[in-house]
Amino acid sequence: MSMNRRSEPGREQAARDLLARLDRRVVLSEGVGILQVWQVCRQQQARDTLHTEHGDSGQGVEALRMIGVVDAVAEGRADPDATWD
Repeated sequence: MSMNRRSEPGREQAARDLLARLDRRVVLSEGVGILQVWQVCRQQQARDTLHTEHGDSGQGVEALRMIGVVDAVAEGRADPDATWD
């Protein structure tokens, strides 16, 4: 088998791994965006804060917690920030 041709189960696992990495990245990006709004800061400062306070393994958990808070406040509205000004 050449290096470019994986077995079907190998390709499926690679696809699952890629989707999991993308999901983690989306969660972290959304968490960073929330922190930017909450702390009125730039993206890098929000990233640094999330990483410094929660580490590599905890930042995803904290991002999910923040997303849950924002979603709960949104109560089905498309933009929860619209009423916070």
